[in-house]
Amino acid sequence: MTDGYVDNNFSTAIANPALILKNGVVYTAEGVPEINPAEQLQQVGVDLRLAKASHVVGNATLTIDKSKTEKPSFFDMQVTNGFYLFKKGELYSIDFYEDVKVPANLAGIVKHRSTINRSIGTIESGWYDPGFQSSGGCGAVFRPNTDVKIE
Repeated sequence: MTDGYVDNNFSTAIANPALILKNGVVYTAEGVPEINPAEQLQQVGVDLRLAKASHVVGNATLTIDKSKTEKPSFFDMQVTNGFYLFKKGELYSIDFYEDVKVPANLAGIVKHRSTINRSIGTIESGWYDPGFQSSGGCGAVFRPNTDVKIE
């Protein structure tokens, strides 16, 4: 038995990326460059395109009393000669052109593909809960292992 994404006999599975696009789980808002399945559709996911990046600087304090929580500072990055310039060992918050609309029976996560892991660093989000819908692009954090330029 299947719900159109994955076999219901599994507690954890990777949903079919072609169905994710077809059913609007990953989509672009009006005025944003359309998804190009020929370039972005992969065997186990959809390649996302970088829309915005911020350099994360400073320390954070997480407390049970959320009014005492302290967050680091976020500094918007500028594009230089068509590229964002990321420095080795720094932390960045990144946003993508693509949004997500997670169905009630699924959860989602942004995870780097093996090429990025082997060559430049890690990209990862927290879990997107069932029913979550982003607005203005979904996001993740990027930790480069080397200085890198990304278009």
